[in-house]
Amino acid sequence: MVDAVIFDLDGVLVDSEPVWERVRRRYVDARGGRWQADTQHRLMGMSTGEWSRYLHDELGVPEPPERIAADVIGEMADEYARQLPLIDTAAEVVRRLARRWPLGLASSSPRRLIEVALEATALTDVFRATLSTEEVARGKPAPDAYLAVAERMGVPAGRCVAVEDSTNGVRAAAAAGMRVVAVPRRSYPLTPDAEQLAAVILTDITELTEETVPPARSPRIVEISRGRMVVDGIGEGKDFKLYPGGGRPWDWTETGTRHDPGIQPADVTELLGNGATRVVLAEGFDGQLRVDPATVRFLEERGVEVHVARTDRAVELYNSLAVREAVGALIHSTC
Repeated sequence: MVDAVIFDLDGVLVDSEPVWERVRRRYVDARGGRWQADTQHRLMGMSTGEWSRYLHDELGVPEPPERIAADVIGEMADEYARQLPLIDTAAEVVRRLARRWPLGLASSSPRRLIEVALEATALTDVFRATLSTEEVARGKPAPDAYLAVAERMGVPAGRCVAVEDSTNGVRAAAAAGMRVVAVPRRSYPLTPDAEQLAAVILTDITELTEETVPPARSPRIVEISRGRMVVDGIGEGKDFKLYPGGGRPWDWTETGTRHDPGIQPADVTELLGNGATRVVLAEGFDGQLRVDPATVRFLEERGVEVHVARTDRAVELYNSLAVREAVGALIHSTC
């Protein structure tokens, strides 16, 4: 279940990346700096403090970072005043999704430019929370901005879906535990690792609809050892039921489950009820917990792909599937 959708701004709602590149490159060149072929890709997602230091430290701009930031942001504001490069239909997409979910905004742009863009599109009141990476400790690809927006909205990060265009943005949202819809620009394609982190990749923002928003991400298993598990956003325990957007401790006595005949259909119905379309069932570290054949039939008859494995392999498989799939799991951490 998805509780909120959080948008990036640059490259998703406003086609600003070419403008940023033009302005910063012109600024670096005019001051004797050294713009590199990969500079724009490196800068995408950085906070104002981070990219201004990068221009000073790595590209050789002699002005101090504070002056660099003020100069570049001033030039960007002038560019926006002449013509704001809105992406066609992006505002319509935002308003349509706002009828279904509360929306947030996590942008690497400074607050000044965020406000200009939202006022120009009449979207200021559509977003429940907006944030610039200036307002958190680290810019993208760190997860700080996405975690902060989710907190301001009062929604667990794992129950949010992020909409991003850049490699660093996708990395940031995925690190926050969110499912990611990527809408990369042709001029700035995703790196292979970012493609693997995205649950959905669209070619155009018009393809973003209620139907293409994926279910919330299943929580990651952070630690596993005999008799102990730690699940991101849920906590510590021995056995867990996990599914898109959440999970809880798994108490076998609820359904009278025993090692033999093992996991029953009644144990997995909650996973399906929370949107799981693939299910991982852990047999324990020693393989002593069986899976009733009736459970496998129950799932397969409903079109659900089933994976049965010992706990160490089941955890590895579950975590890898959770990045892109609506996966549920029953994880047993002993025997």
